[in-house]
Amino acid sequence: VKDNLGDITTEKTPSSKIHNWDESAAKGRLMVRLAEGVESFDTEGIALEIEPMFPATRSEKLNRWRLVRFDESLDLRTVAEAIALNKGVERVEFDLKMKRISSEALPMPTVRPEPTRSVELPFNDPELPYQWHYYNDGSLSEYADKAEYCLAGADINLLNAWKYSAGDRRVIVAVVDGGIMCDHPDLKDNMWVNEAEQNGQLGIDDDMNGYVDDIYGYNFVKDSGKIFADDHGTHVAGTISAVNNNGYAVCGIAGGTGNNDGVRLMSIQIFEGEDGCYQHQIARGYQYAADNGAVLINNSWGYEPDVYISDNQFEQYDSALKNAIDYFESNARLDGVMEGGVAIFAAGNETYPQPCYPGAYHKYVCVTAMSSDYTAAYYTNYGPGCNIAAPGGDANYGTVYCISSTSTSRYGYEYMQGTSMATPHVTGCAALALSYALKQGYTLTPDYLRALIQTSVHDINQYQTGSKQCFDYDSGSYYNMSLAPYAKKLGSGYIDAHLLLMQMDSTPCLYIKSGEAATLSLDEYFGDDSESLTYQG
Repeated sequence: VKDNLGDITTEKTPSSKIHNWDESAAKGRLMVRLAEGVESFDTEGIALEIEPMFPATRSEKLNRWRLVRFDESLDLRTVAEAIALNKGVERVEFDLKMKRISSEALPMPTVRPEPTRSVELPFNDPELPYQWHYYNDGSLSEYADKAEYCLAGADINLLNAWKYSAGDRRVIVAVVDGGIMCDHPDLKDNMWVNEAEQNGQLGIDDDMNGYVDDIYGYNFVKDSGKIFADDHGTHVAGTISAVNNNGYAVCGIAGGTGNNDGVRLMSIQIFEGEDGCYQHQIARGYQYAADNGAVLINNSWGYEPDVYISDNQFEQYDSALKNAIDYFESNARLDGVMEGGVAIFAAGNETYPQPCYPGAYHKYVCVTAMSSDYTAAYYTNYGPGCNIAAPGGDANYGTVYCISSTSTSRYGYEYMQGTSMATPHVTGCAALALSYALKQGYTLTPDYLRALIQTSVHDINQYQTGSKQCFDYDSGSYYNMSLAPYAKKLGSGYIDAHLLLMQMDSTPCLYIKSGEAATLSLDEYFGDDSESLTYQG
């Protein structure tokens, strides 16, 4: 490839085509992107097996990717350099394995007195009163050593949103994670089902989508239609769309009203036990999700925060994965509502002043975690690239101040904490927005939905002052965590599901604390010197 700049001619050398080297790269395999119009290539003296990396797609760029296999005893870099000599080869990437970030369930509380709630809850799920992250009136503070651990309003204001929408089965959300427990009593009725495979022949690709027996999604770790239940993936899925009003376990944000009307969940399994996918497998998952009807994709995973430090690095060194996520964002769709999809990622749990990629990339929604008192959760990453905050829980306060959702345990639910848990709160709210758009007959674009999400927030910065006590598990001692570094670094604010729906209606919302007198200026809505609104409490 040559670029002529006046009298200067520069040539892209073979070595400049090679990216992403690491000692842990898969042996005997490389990812290769061909130049436009090139169908194949060969390498003298090296036997290669070349296959399309993606099943046939609508994307010219994805169709140019090849998975190249060869003898595992050969040196990877030597083969990469030989392949890069081909003029028809645009880039060569090593296939790295995703390492799983551990996230264990917290011990179940031995005693949990019945909570007292200030309002009547709309659904009969027994765990809903403990899901402070949906509606927090401060009543759970009685379980803490300090009442300020659980402050009224530190939630996503879900009860008010449910008055307008609780989900719609036409909305499909892909969960890129460990496998969802597809037969879980609180999830099975909200699972996406590939009916052609469910009603087809075992071992046959009945719908000819390139994947065999993919009934509820696909296990990209094992290259199998059999989804293996995973605690983390099951917990994430439940926050988005556990079945509501079924008298069992927990509620999901967009889990419906108990009338078979929750959004559906598609399992894109990239972890199984401690085993994780290689990059080419993860990339395939995004194409699969778009081609099979998902319009939102939840990603409670990411690289270590220092793997990439800029968008340019991510684009340059992780092109196969980025091309696949781009494909999802361009080709996912919800008929009559939105052409294109939205990818939502976790910021990461390393207490690092930069979120993890891919989430840090400017086109994706990147989610930080707040505690039940509005403060930054002790583990959350923060800084440039973070877009929005949501409840993620904080075990320093006690188990009940973490996130309660579905699990593979004998209880059917359990508590976890992390930006992994915060992310599905935002995805669930986005699913509610699309459900409401279907109800109201609205059309959206992915850019507009992202903008709605990031502006349907309340100020979180005012709470990032002083310090809070945290426990260092490595040293076994407590320390005071300064909150000032998190101010203006957690995103635009913490998400409000009700405000999101009201913004879609262009309905102004004024929020005040219940039971307290307040005077509100209306100048922003009706011009300067407007009458003020007085609330007596």
